[in-house]
Amino acid sequence: MPGKYRTQIGPGSEESKGHGEFQAIEGGQLPTADAMRTLRRMHAAAVTVVTTTDDSGFRGITVSAFCIVSLAPPTVLVCLTTGGEALAAIGVSGRFAVSILSDTQEFLAERFAGRAPLVNAQFDGVKHRVVGTGNPILEDCLVWYDCEVQASYPCGDHHVVVGAVREAGFGSGSFPLLYFDGAYRELQID
Repeated sequence: MPGKYRTQIGPGSEESKGHGEFQAIEGGQLPTADAMRTLRRMHAAAVTVVTTTDDSGFRGITVSAFCIVSLAPPTVLVCLTTGGEALAAIGVSGRFAVSILSDTQEFLAERFAGRAPLVNAQFDGVKHRVVGTGNPILEDCLVWYDCEVQASYPCGDHHVVVGAVREAGFGSGSFPLLYFDGAYRELQID
């Protein structure tokens, strides 16, 4: 069921028509940050919350830049804003967890993104479990990964953080929460 922040685009709707014809942006020159932001919106992605712990308690941030790097050994990566609190907390703890959100968790995505009432350091009111490393996992997610930082690389205005997966599992969610063209989306399952 669509939530408050959800948009549904069906086949043939005006929003699903794209940008018309094939074209280069910025006159074929190096894309600006604004142009890259516009292009990035066209990449449909799962919505994740990356969590860790620090001296003040639990920390979490909504992230769409997540990727499975390797199946054996199990390795994932997330991209976090350089200079952000999440990157700093993960740098100190040396570990993080990723919860891939289900379609029932869009309000949580907004909260962890800072666009709705923020989640406190105890995650009060947020259904979660703490795994062996001490990281919180969001219970209603689809799947989760608990990781130890393997490497962190600066890359422009972000850091690529590579995590060696130490534990993983399923949450209680059934369908993914997706983000595309600046809005949360859902799969149309026939």
